[in-house]
Amino acid sequence: MAPGQGQQHLPILAIAAGVVAHHGLFRHGEWHLHGPHIIAGHLALGGATAYFLTRFDDAPADVFGRLAVLAAAYFGALFSSMTIYRLFFHRLSSFHGPKLAAVTKLWHVWHVADSRNFLFQEKIHKKYGTIVRTGPNEMTLFHPAAIDLLDGFGNETTRDVWYDIVRPRSSAVFTRDRLEHKEGRKFWAQGLSSKAMNDYYPRITGLVRDLSHCIGTFGATPVDLDQVMSWYSWDIMGEVLFGEDFNLTRSRVTHPGIKHRDRALALAGPLGDAIWIALLGFQLLPSVGRVKDWHRMLHFCEDHMLSRLKRGGNGKIDMATYFIEEYENTAKTKTKTTRDLHLSGTAVTAVVAGSDTTRAVLIAIWWFLSKFPEHAKKVQAEVDNVNTNDANALAALPHLNGVINESLRLVPPVMTGGNRITGPNGMLIDDILIPPGVKVTCPKYVLHRMESMWVQPNDFIPERWYSRPELILDKRAFAPFSAGARYCLGKNMALHSLRIAVAILLQDYDVDFAPGYDEETMWRDMRDQVTCQPGAVHCVFRPRKLTK
Repeated sequence: MAPGQGQQHLPILAIAAGVVAHHGLFRHGEWHLHGPHIIAGHLALGGATAYFLTRFDDAPADVFGRLAVLAAAYFGALFSSMTIYRLFFHRLSSFHGPKLAAVTKLWHVWHVADSRNFLFQEKIHKKYGTIVRTGPNEMTLFHPAAIDLLDGFGNETTRDVWYDIVRPRSSAVFTRDRLEHKEGRKFWAQGLSSKAMNDYYPRITGLVRDLSHCIGTFGATPVDLDQVMSWYSWDIMGEVLFGEDFNLTRSRVTHPGIKHRDRALALAGPLGDAIWIALLGFQLLPSVGRVKDWHRMLHFCEDHMLSRLKRGGNGKIDMATYFIEEYENTAKTKTKTTRDLHLSGTAVTAVVAGSDTTRAVLIAIWWFLSKFPEHAKKVQAEVDNVNTNDANALAALPHLNGVINESLRLVPPVMTGGNRITGPNGMLIDDILIPPGVKVTCPKYVLHRMESMWVQPNDFIPERWYSRPELILDKRAFAPFSAGARYCLGKNMALHSLRIAVAILLQDYDVDFAPGYDEETMWRDMRDQVTCQPGAVHCVFRPRKLTK
């Protein structure tokens, strides 16, 4: 057959195939877990087409050229169909927002490649208002009612595709199955119950004493708070989760697991709005760059949990006690592989949540107390006459807790994220119906600073939490630990860890910024990488007995 004969209609077929692929395939269901299969399928299709073309063209260059034309026709039609549909015919097409955001989430990823999604969301809110379309099938809600709608009791939402990030692992947090979430939370609740907490408190107090001694060894040398608070929070995580003493604060050594965690979160953060990219990298490039750190972080968590499983608790209560109980209780109903993956996913959840969020808030607290020393003095006046071993006494100190709440408001440990999918009846907010099956999100960083919710929203005013409640216009806007059925079970643990650390250190020291430190560094270099990553804060802690 002569070259080109019988091929005149192939570009038209390629265009038709692209349109059919969009409307018949990719518009339906979820595809974020199937990236390798999609790539393999298209490569196979390309190979089959190339083989077909060799029947008409003998020259490889001609075959390659025709294949390129067909590929351009197919992908051009596919993406054109997606663009036209999303802009004009999608059920969210009537909602306002950035036009390119309606076409693809890659637009969002491009704008937050510097890991400053919290600031980008603030710009979107200022430009487009309260209810904004921020993706092909995504709505962002800058509204205090959104927190309860997303996570409150009786909500119909489910977690969105981001929560598949540790697949095939799972946990009560990293699952999209409502029943698995409900069942798993029971064991988290036991591990963070009042009974368990009473067992943890003395150990946490000991670690804070280690922290105070560690800071004392710096003398007049500036303290890198990111480093020191990483040691402290990692030690707490090890003690409470695994019953293991990592001894970082006393030895002043940074654990390799901290480095892997930080690099892994730096990878996952900017890709949170297009998680399929991260999942593709995890599967196809496991040994490359920060993807390697991601897998190292997962393996660290898994190895330590398995080590704890093998050695037993030795009579020492830790959270792993209850996670292992769940593991053993499901032996008759689940396969060993499923149980192993769930235990591993639970370890990942607990390590990141337990070691990283507390660190970020403590760094922010010391920045605020150095910037506004009058508030440090007020807290010192409270804690100087209190027994720091009494958790209830610390919880009753108004200014101490005001400082903590105000720090959580201005620097929430999770600034964005927490995405959900609307239930079968959709979601009604301000008489506006968001259809079923739509991704919805409510960035807490923005909500915590909205002028409609707070008086002087960008100012650090701890008194708003006890003596000046008129400065809070809508209490629903404050949710650093989420709310309702999905509130963070580690809330009491986190608050106690913050209270006792601030109380003991302010009993022992006065704090100020290090000489020459640029106060804007924390804000200028702050990053949104799953959890909040403040910029560097350098302080000098002076023993109070020398300054009284």
